[in-house]
Amino acid sequence: MRHVIAFDISMGKSYMVIYNAQKQCIFEKEIQHLKPDFKELQKKIYELTEKTGKLPEIVFEATGIYSRQLERFMQDNQYTYCLLNPLEAKLQCGFLTDP
Repeated sequence: MRHVIAFDISMGKSYMVIYNAQKQCIFEKEIQHLKPDFKELQKKIYELTEKTGKLPEIVFEATGIYSRQLERFMQDNQYTYCLLNPLEAKLQCGFLTDP
């Protein structure tokens, strides 16, 4: 299993977490949707890829205009990512937590 980078997106910023192959959180940080933070993110992705030999899985919710900057960064750098439907994610989480 590859490392996973997941984002919780809000207006102008995202909360980023990185999980290793054992599903342990190894990094957390809030990033601004600005060029310097995207450069730092690019460096982090590169470091993980060099370390493991594989690109990490990248996941975030489609949050309309809030997620567009992050999505564009991923496309511009040709990173494969999984864009979650927020309603579907909520339904799945509810299904997992309902008794």
